[in-house]
Amino acid sequence: MTHPTVPTPLVFANLLRVAPWTLALAVATAIASAALSIAPFWFIYRITVELFSARPDMAAVWSLAWWALGLLALRWALMAVSHALAHMGAFAIQHRLRLAMARRLGEVPLSFFAGRGSGSLRRTLTDDVNSLEGFFAHMLPDAVAAAAVPLAALALLFAVDWRLALAALAPLPVAVIAQAWLMRRSAERMREWSALQKRIANQVGEYVRGVHVVKSFGLDARSFGELAAAVRGAVDWVASYARVSVAGWALFVGLLTANLVVVAPLGAWLHARGSLDVPTWLLFLLVAPAVLAPLLRLTFALGEQMQRATALARINEVLAAPALAEASAARVPEGALDIEFSGLRHRYGDRLALDGVGFTARAGQVTALVGPSGSGKSTLVRLVARLYEFEAGSLRVGGVDVREWPLDALLARVGIVFQEVVLFHGSVRDNLRLARPDASDAEIEAAARAAQAHDFIAALPQGYDTPLGERGARLSGGERQRLSIARALLKDAPILLLDEATASVDAENEALIQQALDRLCQGRTVLVVGHRLRTMRHADRIVVMDGGRVAGQGTHDELLRDCETYRRLWRDHEQAREWTLGSRA
Repeated sequence: MTHPTVPTPLVFANLLRVAPWTLALAVATAIASAALSIAPFWFIYRITVELFSARPDMAAVWSLAWWALGLLALRWALMAVSHALAHMGAFAIQHRLRLAMARRLGEVPLSFFAGRGSGSLRRTLTDDVNSLEGFFAHMLPDAVAAAAVPLAALALLFAVDWRLALAALAPLPVAVIAQAWLMRRSAERMREWSALQKRIANQVGEYVRGVHVVKSFGLDARSFGELAAAVRGAVDWVASYARVSVAGWALFVGLLTANLVVVAPLGAWLHARGSLDVPTWLLFLLVAPAVLAPLLRLTFALGEQMQRATALARINEVLAAPALAEASAARVPEGALDIEFSGLRHRYGDRLALDGVGFTARAGQVTALVGPSGSGKSTLVRLVARLYEFEAGSLRVGGVDVREWPLDALLARVGIVFQEVVLFHGSVRDNLRLARPDASDAEIEAAARAAQAHDFIAALPQGYDTPLGERGARLSGGERQRLSIARALLKDAPILLLDEATASVDAENEALIQQALDRLCQGRTVLVVGHRLRTMRHADRIVVMDGGRVAGQGTHDELLRDCETYRRLWRDHEQAREWTLGSRA
């Protein structure tokens, strides 16, 4: 299967190569349309000359009028063709970019997402790509037309009378100076505005995810401090920008629309002296505004382009993100799949999460990872599935370095059940079949029964065909977790990674999930993270983590005898089980 590619590094000129002929035709028809927008004025001029002659030829006048109308109709037809072609090219570019970014996001390690809010990535994938559609479908033909109209107008005016043609250009130097003053810090301001928009997008996403907490305390959006501060910051920025730019902008706009102030009196003076006829003067009164006024539209386009440049930079950041390294030669071991950690080190930014971790999770056994919060347990599990990349040391699966495994082959042998279950907007059956697309309905039901999930699925309005809503919103936490276990059972992978699979469920669901997990663990290489030591004590091997290091390993009894960290964890766990809410006398 071939994947869509885009020219790299991404610049607007390179993107034109995605749909070169379509966009080239869009530009050509835009130029022709712009040139034809001036043509009717020439025919009006010729009609006026004819009407001011001693013996007007009305047949010629009507012929010229029909030519003017015909060219005007052709101009609008060419404009419509230009915009249709530009939209086709823009949609092709959007399609290619989104597929390329989706592919890249599937290749990067999880650490890529750790420093980015979901709102920020959503904005890049949707808003930033949509903004490019505005460039290629609208700005490109409009900007070409805005540049072509003044050239066509000037060519006509200089051909008729060079003196008034120069007068039509008189305000331009002052307007350019005003624009340069206005744009002197534009790049810095666009970066500031982009940062404000990114901050708002992230905070809105966080507010939506936590709105149930906000509402439970009787608060509203204004009480959500970071969001409120981000919105206020954007309002203040816009007000400040308007204050500093209004004078220069007003001067620039006024000058670009004021060349008639020079052309009209000069034409009247030349006519009074007998060196300019009325038709020529009329022609300049009609065409002179077309010399500078389109430049205002071009200025708007260039201003928008500065914002699109920052959008393109964010898209480039996604496409240039380093993918997980894969071995060029396929090395898929046969037989038992032990997981061996040796001298493993890993960082989150400047914080050292793992420091020289070494132990082995044997095939066919359950290896439990226990320890205080933040000790590195979940990090170890995610390193096995290559959701993160470790800094130093080695991690071998089946005797082969995990980085030498073909990624697809490795993930095909790993089943994952994490605390946060990811379900997609589709039916129950669709979500289960993600584990094995070719699974039959009977196999799906068997996996659901084994995961203690069949009964609640059957009770849903449409059974296995019931839509789950976004992220499985229609199910409880325990039901979502049992679906995750059913998915892992259906995959039937020889390696199983469990991370706090029962941490956020009630006692009844925990019992059902534990039954499903016991069935799921049989005959597999199991690495399980748990916070309830009583359910971990029967593991074949327990590894105690503390501060990113292995504090001890062995059976429950061995660790109670030899590991102080484990004794402390066990003591705290037992005391917590006996803790109850006191009642007032």
